Amino acid sequence: MNPEVGAIMNYFYKLFPVKIYTKKVPEKFVVPSLYFPTPFSFDGNDTVSTFLKTYNLVVKLFHVDAQQADYEAEQIADAVRRKRMLIPLIEQDGTPTGEYLRISRIETRIVDGTAHITVNWDSRYHYDREDSIALEDIKVNSGVKK
Repeated sequence: MNPEVGAIMNYFYKLFPVKIYTKKVPEKFVVPSLYFPTPFSFDGNDTVSTFLKTYNLVVKLFHVDAQQADYEAEQIADAVRRKRMLIPLIEQDGTPTGEYLRISRIETRIVDGTAHITVNWDSRYHYDREDSIALEDIKVNSGVKK
């Protein structure tokens, strides 16, 4: 799992502690619950040494009816907004790393009776560099040309 998705999942769970599904939602799923699918991404140029990936994650919130699902989804989205769109990153054991993920956009909507929380963020990754021998000494022969 992408560590950023894990951080979002952890943050949402602390705000709305319910059953979480990550693989596939079973036919008889628990209500209320959250479903975290794999996010989709697209890339772009960033700097001379990094490239950019923009992620889009659509979290589904299931509740007894659409109104309650929408209410809880808005509560989660507003909590993210109140924290300036920053979500703390965590290690695999759940301890905070001290770093944050900046959410670029969060929105909610009702689709087929469930609330969808769409979360967008950007991540930067370094290009692979070829191994090379580091330059150690430079000798310059200079003089006045006659």
